Amino acid sequence: MRVAVTGNMGSGKSTFASMLEERGGILVDADALARRAVDEDIQVRRDLAAAFGPDLLSENDHLDRRELARRALADAAGRLQLEGIVRPRLEPILMKALTTAQAHGAIAVLDAALVFEWDIDHWFDRIFVVKADLNKATARVVNSRSLSAAEVNERRAAQIKSHEYRGEVESVDNNGSLAELALKAEQVWMSLKSSVAKE
Repeated sequence: MRVAVTGNMGSGKSTFASMLEERGGILVDADALARRAVDEDIQVRRDLAAAFGPDLLSENDHLDRRELARRALADAAGRLQLEGIVRPRLEPILMKALTTAQAHGAIAVLDAALVFEWDIDHWFDRIFVVKADLNKATARVVNSRSLSAAEVNERRAAQIKSHEYRGEVESVDNNGSLAELALKAEQVWMSLKSSVAKE
């Protein structure tokens, strides 16, 4: 079984995905794979610098990720340009990771923000959308990362709005405590295991 966990910045999607991993899921982290894809391919970094500014690359070809995000996610055109460079390299890596994970465990769990934006929702048997109130989500990101509220809002603007998710998705409310989220993860995990057992 393939499961996707998605949600906007600060929703707690990665926390929820990790909770499913703790219960036996095989986690595939899209952000980690994207970083690796960029780090291991100098041409990707050069393409990004050509698109968004040569000063993004240092003399030793180190990419300034924070500044890249600020420029690329400032508007829809920049986001599409960023996706056009990164997606062709990343998408086959994601598919391979999911296939490998599924081969080693009954339930593969993808942690990814752009499941719908990239039109890969059809890859999955079940999709969970983690949601949190806007102010709460923003505060979480500001407190856990070196990002300002303005930067969070810029990046969030590049993501699909919660009411625009298509198809059959299952909402996970994350406006409570970690203990409450863990309880929901346990309930979801038992449901996933039951579905696998019936296959």
